[in-house]
Amino acid sequence: MTFAQFKETKLFKVLKNKYLITLVVFVCLILFSPKNNILYYFKLQKQLDELEQQKEFLQNEIKTDSIRFSELEKDIDAAEKFGREKYMMKRENEDIFVIKYKENTDK
Repeated sequence: MTFAQFKETKLFKVLKNKYLITLVVFVCLILFSPKNNILYYFKLQKQLDELEQQKEFLQNEIKTDSIRFSELEKDIDAAEKFGREKYMMKRENEDIFVIKYKENTDK
């Protein structure tokens, strides 16, 4: 097939269409340009979804912590219990024994 014969085919006429050429160039730019490609867009969208989930989780944590803080602020006994359990605080004339168990490494 010579070039003259190729010029007569429908494929050449379609490829010669300036709108098709413009569309192909535009699609290539969208798909493969460094800053505006589709893969980068999907990656950013996934990251945004993860950050929104993390934001929701942290807002729930803030709510529960603020409720816990208000309870500790109101009730002295609850604050004492929290301090003794969480930070191993003790009263005067009281001893605390921390028991650590050795892990069995024999196998």
